[in-house]
Order: sequence, then C-alpha cells, then structure tokens
Amino acid sequence: MAKVVEISGKGQFYSIFYRYFCCFPNKVKDNDELEIDYCISSDNDNVYKYVDIINGIQSFFPIMYIREDEKNYFQFTEDFIINFISGLSQKNFVIKYDDNNLKLSILSSDKIPVIRSEIIFKKILFKKEVPTIEALASCILIPEKRLKVDKNFKDYKILKKINNNSVISRMVSTSQLTMISELEFIEKRTYFFDNGVFYYFCSSIPDDIYPKNNDMERVLNYFGTMVIKEDIENFYIDTFNKVDIKMNIPEVLIVMSFPMKMKEFFDGLLYFFNN
Repeated sequence: MAKVVEISGKGQFYSIFYRYFCCFPNKVKDNDELEIDYCISSDNDNVYKYVDIINGIQSFFPIMYIREDEKNYFQFTEDFIINFISGLSQKNFVIKYDDNNLKLSILSSDKIPVIRSEIIFKKILFKKEVPTIEALASCILIPEKRLKVDKNFKDYKILKKINNNSVISRMVSTSQLTMISELEFIEKRTYFFDNGVFYYFCSSIPDDIYPKNNDMERVLNYFGTMVIKEDIENFYIDTFNKVDIKMNIPEVLIVMSFPMKMKEFFDGLLYFFNN
C-alpha cells in the first residue's frame, strides 16, 4: 500500500490517499519535510491532469517522455518500479569497495556497468534531531536543497511538473564530476512511498524534446533508482545507476572516484541537518 503526500515543503499535513481499501491517518509535518502526492489532477496548465495509458497500463509519464528503448522494457508504475529494484538487488554484483558504511559493487553485464551503492547512515550522527525519511528525500528532490548538500552539481531545475510526484528535471554536473567537462542530465523522475519505504526512479527523456547545449555533453541515463528505509538505529540507502556519460572511462576509475563522490554527498547531508 502506498503512502503519498504532495511536494511543497510548506504543507502542514500529509494528504490521505486511499488505495486498495486502505488509508493512512493524517500526520502533522515539519516545514522542511517533503510532500508527495499521487497523480492528483490540477487546473494548472503546466501539470498534466491525467496519466497516460501506455501498453494497457497507467503510466506515471506521458508517452512523449519515454524513449524508444524503454517502450517495450519499462512500465512506469509503482509496482513495476518496486519489482524492478527488487530484481536488480538479486543480481550477482561484484563488490569493489566496502568500508562498513558504504559498499560499492558493479554488475558488468555489458560495456556500461550497473553501479550499486549501499549506504548505512547511523542516526546517532545527527546532532540536533534525527530527520524523517521525507526530510532526507527532500534534499535529493528539491533543487534548492540538493544544491546545498551535493557539490557534484552546479545547477538543478524542474522543467515541467507531470503530476504531483513526477517531474521533468535538468541537472548540470560540476566539471570535477567527470574531471573533463560539465555534463547535462535531462530526466523524468518519479518518487513515492510504499509501506514506509521511499522509492525513486529516473531516466533520460528523448533528446529532441529539449535541444542539446553544445557547451556540454548530455548524459544518457538508462536508469537511476534509490530506496530509503530505516530501523531504530540507521537509515539504509540503496541506489542503482546505469549511465552513459559518453566517455570511455575504465572501471578502475569508477571504483576510485564513485565512493568519494557518494561520501561527499552524504557528508553534505549530515552538515545540512547538523547546522
């Protein structure tokens, strides 16, 4: 069952969303918490009122944002995304880096590997108060917060709101991310809660929708996923990424640089909540 609330950062209550005869009670929210809501219609011209029916299923995204290589492979629904991530987690990844708090592993199924990072975020590291999962997710999804905590990116904008938990976004990396040039990410993103677990999925949209910037390389993101869950002592953040950055980078360089970038991001999260 999915618990969902609307993105605003200023809301005071969770919306109640009924699904399969189940509802969740109202909960008073802090102002910095993320709100997500499931496909609620809007009179705003910049928001699609209804999701598209694609291949017989109700998709998060209109078909114009789905690439040709995705049409017969991805179904953009909650259940599909949950099952897709679960399937990835059962594949035979090879561990390349492990320091007890961060584990990096690689699935070299073709020339572009799938990179998995598993992070254990100890709650005792938060000195003021332990944030909610919604507050952590807001630092990933809300541009102003993401740019404060993640120095891997210099720009982040929401280009279009598709529905209340799906957007088209543009992100630009700092040059140090690739050690050569800035990279542009234009992606469709969706996010939701299921049984208290936060799920996130993104992938690139067709290039012809937004013209390319000749000053930077546009990344082809086949998929990026994130799951955030918690127990009494820890947050657990599990990500999978398959990205073509249009450069022939040796796997050893990925293994060397990726943990550093992930650590930098999560150090930024800790600093954000502790100051």
